[in-house]
Amino acid sequence: MSPRRPAGRPAPPAARPEPAPLPAPVLARLARTRSVPGDLALLLSALHGRRLVLLKSLLTRLEEPAAAPGGARARFEEHWLLLERAEVRRPHLAGWALDYPPVGIWLAHALTAPDGAELARALEHFGAVSAAVALTSGTDFTLDLPAPDGTLALPGIGTLTTRSPRLRLTARGPLARLREPGGPTRAVLLRSGGRVTGAGPGWHGLMRLPGSTARLDDLDPYRTPPAGVGRAALPPADHGAHRDWPRLWRSALALLRDADPVRAAEVTALLRCLVPLVPRDGGAGASATFRAAPGAVLATPPGTAAALAEVLVHETQHSKLAVLHDLAPLHRASAAPRHRVPWRPDPRPLGGVLQGTYAHLALADFWSRAARRPHLAPRARHGARARRDSYLRQVAQALPVLLESAELTAVGRQFAAAMERHRACLEQPDERVTRIDTLSRDGDVG
Repeated sequence: MSPRRPAGRPAPPAARPEPAPLPAPVLARLARTRSVPGDLALLLSALHGRRLVLLKSLLTRLEEPAAAPGGARARFEEHWLLLERAEVRRPHLAGWALDYPPVGIWLAHALTAPDGAELARALEHFGAVSAAVALTSGTDFTLDLPAPDGTLALPGIGTLTTRSPRLRLTARGPLARLREPGGPTRAVLLRSGGRVTGAGPGWHGLMRLPGSTARLDDLDPYRTPPAGVGRAALPPADHGAHRDWPRLWRSALALLRDADPVRAAEVTALLRCLVPLVPRDGGAGASATFRAAPGAVLATPPGTAAALAEVLVHETQHSKLAVLHDLAPLHRASAAPRHRVPWRPDPRPLGGVLQGTYAHLALADFWSRAARRPHLAPRARHGARARRDSYLRQVAQALPVLLESAELTAVGRQFAAAMERHRACLEQPDERVTRIDTLSRDGDVG
């Protein structure tokens, strides 16, 4: 997938082979909102392939002389060569770092930045991206990096505040050092097995959420889009503003693992970071996922572990569907908001109907399984069934919009039909749902 380029220009990192068409059992499992490890590996590979294609688009754009000043192009190529070396050294670890969700938001920003000074400013962050990839992969390097507004942010790792506009990062073996030009070391980073930790004045590392590899990211400057999140334009929370997240995450993950171990494994495999948002005074809780950043959950503080468990299930489906739609387009609809759905007061585009219906079907499935736990107290069982039934009613109202749409692709029609079969299955008595679920583990029964 190398673009045409003048001699001496860097080649893009090697792309993984184009995926084959989705086998019917895989599509059926994904339509039921459930997946096995092989399905997750396919989605993660597709996500990485998409990230490389977008980076290639950026590299190709820079071949136009007017795109950015010469110095910006030269620095970009230096950072690209480092990315190449990291990819060759340890492809899996390099890919894990490159696919970190805020990198996707930065990449979307860079791809849409106007030519000239604005694009040049956006490209400066690519040095921090390539440095984070190289640190994670264990690659040795020395790189001078900008620190805009007095902060160097290494995606997925942490930030260093400084009075200098630039910092030098030198990595040799397990150690890396950050220093201001001509000054002493400001931070020392230790890297081992793909994990990078640090210490020093002004250094803030990302917290790893318990029981997973996901980060609590309240540091990355690209953790949310510039305009905020949602209709209320919710801003990201400041570092350390809400310290209950690890406890809530641990409790939510325990609930998921108790009620549905397969779904818990899916959440921990696909979610890479949790981004706290600042709630509006008197506003309801909110959560979001962005197509440019699959694997990130952006959320206001939930009141309970059960509420966070719902958020994790809900937003994981959005990430899955975003990657699946890139892999095998499900519809060709415009973004015009024309359809009414029971969970929102405003009309939604067909893509939004599909995303919301899929997420609500997953929640119905989750609460159906939670209600069937043998040790559950009667009151808790009744509450889980009530939640299941509420989500099923919403799905039943929205699915006809999809099933009757002429804007779905052939794959999209298959996907919607399998969703409808699963909805009907969940409305059966609990013992029948259990039996059908056992028969359908290989994707042969809807």
